[in-house]
Amino acid sequence: MKISSIRAALVSLLLVSALRPDVVAAGLNPIGQQRQFFFDDAIVETLENTRRKLNPALKLADNPVIKRDKPWEGPDMRLAWVIFDQRMGKFRMRYSSGVFRAAGRDEKGEVIVKGEHDEESAKRVVCEAFSDDGVNWVKPELGLVEFEGSTANNILPESALYYYLFEDLHDPDPAKRYKAQVRTGTYDGNGMTYAMYYSSDAYVWTAYAENPIIDTGTQPGRWGPSDFMGWDPIRETYAVHMENNFHMHSPTHHRRSIGRAESPDMIHWSEPATIIVVDDEDYPDTEFYHFPAITHEGWYMGFLWMFSTTNTQHEPHFAFSRDGINYDRTYREPIIRRGDNGRFDAVSVYANRPIIHGDEVLCYYTGTNWRSPEQLVVLGDKAEAKIGLAKLPLDGFVSLEGARHNFSRVTTRTFTFEGDKLEVNLQAALQQWGAEPCEVKVEILNGRHAPIEGFGFDDADTLSTTAVDHVVTWRGGDADVSALAGQPVRLKIHFKNAKLYTFQFR
Repeated sequence: MKISSIRAALVSLLLVSALRPDVVAAGLNPIGQQRQFFFDDAIVETLENTRRKLNPALKLADNPVIKRDKPWEGPDMRLAWVIFDQRMGKFRMRYSSGVFRAAGRDEKGEVIVKGEHDEESAKRVVCEAFSDDGVNWVKPELGLVEFEGSTANNILPESALYYYLFEDLHDPDPAKRYKAQVRTGTYDGNGMTYAMYYSSDAYVWTAYAENPIIDTGTQPGRWGPSDFMGWDPIRETYAVHMENNFHMHSPTHHRRSIGRAESPDMIHWSEPATIIVVDDEDYPDTEFYHFPAITHEGWYMGFLWMFSTTNTQHEPHFAFSRDGINYDRTYREPIIRRGDNGRFDAVSVYANRPIIHGDEVLCYYTGTNWRSPEQLVVLGDKAEAKIGLAKLPLDGFVSLEGARHNFSRVTTRTFTFEGDKLEVNLQAALQQWGAEPCEVKVEILNGRHAPIEGFGFDDADTLSTTAVDHVVTWRGGDADVSALAGQPVRLKIHFKNAKLYTFQFR
C-alpha cells in the first residue's frame, strides 16, 4: 500500500493562514500584481453603502448544450468530464448516455431498479464532443466503436477512461499529459483499490506498473467518490477532494462531508483529512456530495454539492479558501440555481468545476428532474437528465453592489504593489427606470488615509462602462502609478450603478 504515513503534511495546511489583519494594517501586505477579490475582509478595511452579493451563474437560453440527436444516445445524458484542452486548443467533453435504471413496480408496489449488467443498461455509451467556444458542440466521427455496422460515430471504447481524470499541465512528459484513477471494488467495507493510468491523448491509456496505488483494505469509506483538483500550484502538490464515503469518522453524525488528500507524484497519497463539514447554519438534512474546485489567482474556489436528503435535491454553493483547508461558506445560496418546474434541471444540479476561459467563467452541469428511483417511476418517459451550461463574467462569483443614486465606497487595507497601472473589473448597471449612469472613481491614499497628491477624488477620471480590465486614470488620462510602486498605499473606490468584482496592478 503506497499511502503516505505523514499525515502531518496535510495537517500542516491548518498552519497556513489567510492574510493576518495586523500584518496588513501595518502596511506589510505585498500584493505584487496578483488580482484582489472582495470575497472577505482580507483586503477590505471598510465598506460604505454597499454589500457583498453572490452572483448566480446565468444559464444559456438554449440549454441543454448537448442535444440528444443520435440513435445511440438515450434519455439519460450525463456530463463526465469537460476541459479546455490546451494541447488541442478547444473544449473537450465526455458524456455518458443510456436508459434510466428504474424499471417499474413489482406486485408489492416496490420500485424495481435494473442491474448494471442487464441488457438495456449494457447499451449505455460514453461519447466525446468538441467545441471552439464552449457553447456550440460538434460530435466527431471518431471511428473507434462500431454501432449498427458503422464506426461513423462519437462513441468511445470502454478502454477510454472518462471519470477521475484530468489534464496534467505540470508534468513535462507528453506521454503523461492526461492522468486518471480507476476504482475497483465498492464502498461497502469489503475493500477497494485505485489504479493509476496515464496517456498522451486520453484515448490510449497505460497502467502504472505498480498498481494499485491505493488500497483501503477493510477500511470502508476512506476514499469516496472523488473530484481531482490535479496539480495544486499554491501548495505545489497533487490534490483530490472526495466525499468521505460511509462517514465513519464524521463529526456530523455520519452525514456526508468532504475530505482532501495530497500526493507529490500521483502515486503516494496522504490519508484523507476532513476539510468541510455541515455546521449550525446548514439545514439538519444537509449533506455534501462532491466538491469540484480550482485554484485561481491565489485562491481555492469550488462548487460544493449541497444534498437535501429530505426532498432529495442537489444544488451547488460557492466556497473559497486561501489555504485549501479552511473554506469559507459565507454565501449560503446556489451559484447555479435549479430550474423551474417542467425544466430538465428542476430537481438537481450536479456542477462541474468552473472553467476560467477568456473573459468568462463557464459552469457546466448535469441537470435532472428526478433524484430517486421512485421519482423515475412516477415521471416515466418524462424523466430527464441533460447537460447544461451557465456563465459568469470573469471573476464574477461575488461582487460589491453599488447604490443607485449615491456613491458606495470600499476602502482597502494598506498594501504595496508592483507595476505601473491599475485595472478594475466592473459591470455597469443597465440604464432603466431613470437610474443615473454608472460612475466609478478611484482614489489612492497613503497609510494615514490621506489622498496622495494627483490621485485624489477630484483628480480621478470616471469609469462608466462594463469591462474586465478597465485601466484607471487620473488628471485627464494619466494611468501611470509607477512612482507609487513599493510604497504603502490604500485604495478608496467610489462607485454607483455598478458591480465591482476585482482590482489588479500590472
